[in-house]
Amino acid sequence: MITKLNNFTLKSFVEYTNPNDLLFCAKNILFGYNGQGKSSIAIGIRDEFLKDITKKSENLRFFDRDYISNSLLLKNTEGKIKGVKASFSKSGVHIEKQINELEKLIISHEEIEKLENSVVKSSKEIRNEVDKIHNRRKGKANIQRKYKEELVERVIELYKKDFENAETIEADKEKLIKIYGDDAIEKQIAQNENLRSLDFSIIELDLIKGVKAIFIENFGEDISIPEFEVVQWIESGLNIHQEDDACKFCNNELNYSALKLKLTRYKENKKHKATKKLKLLREKLQSLLDDIRVIEKETKMYSTIIGTEIEQYFTAISAKKRAIESLTDSCQSKIDKIEIQENFDFELLAETLEVIEKSISSISKNKNEQLQELRNKQNNLTTLVKGAIGLEILQSTTIKNKFKEVKDKQVEVNKNKENNKNKQQEIQALKQQKSITKDFADFVSQILNDINISLKVELDTDNINYIIKSTNENATLTIKDISEGEKNLLALLFFYYELFSDNKQQQVKPEIELIIVDDPISSMDDSNKFYILELMKYLLELPNQQIFVMTHSWNDYCNLSYGKRAWKDKKDKDGNDIKSKYATFEIKKNNGNSTLVKSKNPKKPYNYLFKEIYEFSISSYETIKTECQIYHYPNVMRRVFEEWYGFKIGGYLNLTSSRQANIIEELNIKNILDKTKLGSLLKVCNILSHSINDSKNPEEIHKSAKYLMKLIEVNDKLHFDKMKQ
Repeated sequence: MITKLNNFTLKSFVEYTNPNDLLFCAKNILFGYNGQGKSSIAIGIRDEFLKDITKKSENLRFFDRDYISNSLLLKNTEGKIKGVKASFSKSGVHIEKQINELEKLIISHEEIEKLENSVVKSSKEIRNEVDKIHNRRKGKANIQRKYKEELVERVIELYKKDFENAETIEADKEKLIKIYGDDAIEKQIAQNENLRSLDFSIIELDLIKGVKAIFIENFGEDISIPEFEVVQWIESGLNIHQEDDACKFCNNELNYSALKLKLTRYKENKKHKATKKLKLLREKLQSLLDDIRVIEKETKMYSTIIGTEIEQYFTAISAKKRAIESLTDSCQSKIDKIEIQENFDFELLAETLEVIEKSISSISKNKNEQLQELRNKQNNLTTLVKGAIGLEILQSTTIKNKFKEVKDKQVEVNKNKENNKNKQQEIQALKQQKSITKDFADFVSQILNDINISLKVELDTDNINYIIKSTNENATLTIKDISEGEKNLLALLFFYYELFSDNKQQQVKPEIELIIVDDPISSMDDSNKFYILELMKYLLELPNQQIFVMTHSWNDYCNLSYGKRAWKDKKDKDGNDIKSKYATFEIKKNNGNSTLVKSKNPKKPYNYLFKEIYEFSISSYETIKTECQIYHYPNVMRRVFEEWYGFKIGGYLNLTSSRQANIIEELNIKNILDKTKLGSLLKVCNILSHSINDSKNPEEIHKSAKYLMKLIEVNDKLHFDKMKQ
């Protein structure tokens, strides 16, 4: 048994040796805040034990925060866990015989592959026969074969569907089977779609109204303005000149402004405007005449493709050529002699435009009706041809026989694969029964289930090591997939239950002499924390092993050391000294050096924390020397403030800045300076105790500690005096 460390040096421990009145006992409980040297002393105890050359690593068990990576996980795996040897159940030699018998029932891979190749060959033969029927019956019709990558079962199902669709049009199978495909209708559709569109020039109603007014108007007084073409010629000439230019035709002086003014007057003259509209109407009439000539050329093609019944519409359009020519002449006559009253048959114009529009509309209607009818026929024909193809395929004896052969072989393949799968599962289960690590996996999984953790441990395929699974989805997980608390709990369970050679935890493995547990409780909820505490208490009762348990939690330290009568040596009836089985220590750090001190009758957590803040408040802020202390003191201050406030005022106190007004009112704080100090205290307690990125000012932390003590002293003097003792 280790009784002390000898000249131990690591981090904050420097050449440390236990004093003679501070020796280790059989069961040792150590408390130390993070950063005080707790993990260092755990390593020191381990190394001291191994200095004895008779001791080996299998004689000790060491748990710390690196237990998962150092002792639990397999190297170079995705979160697999090392197997733990255990023999909690009996394994008979008859298991091997059962495995041999099952292996004989497994169908060989070669036999299954031979069957599968036969299925593939027969399927190809069926597909070839199907494609032959398809190509022969579709003729020149544009009907595509089924997708070549489809399974043959799916192909036949699709052709069966084609047949069922055709039955809605032609229910008589004898008639349906006689239908073959061709492209006659497709050609008719193409001819119809390729017919030239019949377009004609539109004459706007506003233009007609404007021209009608011109034929009524008297233009006698406007005879003096130049002809329309002359005005256009002047305008074109001016467009190539600028102010101050010489005439580009004769090179003489050009009065640009005077000419431009005259041109404006000419263009605004009603005779000029009227002539412009008349010329536009004449152009529209001429274009309409040209359109009719184009339409006449399409007469034969339309009549041939759509039918002779539409020739009447082409005739009606042609008959209007003479009327358009007459109207064009009347328009030209008015243009030539605008000052003379002329007649223009506007009723004839309206009737002519109406006949042309209705005739072209009728032709277009006949064309579209024929096209729709052809498309309907084509759709029906396609459906019927596809149905006829499907019917012949369904009636084909060759295809029926081949398809039955394929289905029978596929059933046999599936049956053989299912047989092999079941046999392999049975063999795997039997191998797991033989596995020397399965009992431990089952045991830990049962423990996890009992404490409501949705995880289980199963054997990996090697039947030695473990994988983690979720009990909800049965999904395989890695260490990265589970929470920090679940990791620590899983690690503790593996560490603890691996110590024993039985599933009742009554027999520690005989080779184990020393057990070291550094900070077993971390990131766990209350129920799991209680469970682990109970395990640690049981560990401290083991009769034959030396135990060291370290914790950073004063609550946990008090629970573990409660009732242990540490340091209580006594004498037997013969007067011989009987050394106490238990020792309790606190790890302290002064001026950067860590030491062990004896801890007797530990105070309740609140008493201990209050005393710690009180002593800090009457010291200097310069006592804060480490990063750990910067975060430790604000957390302790928060706990003291919340607990004192709870029994002083009543109710739970959530220390946030939003509560400042309530605290001021409840504690009757009047002084502005005190209100400011309270704000600083809340900031330190609320922010520094939860963040590592905010202010790290030791002086501010120290001032807040002093104010907290003053606040308690002012409001509860009796309590303050009792707690500081």
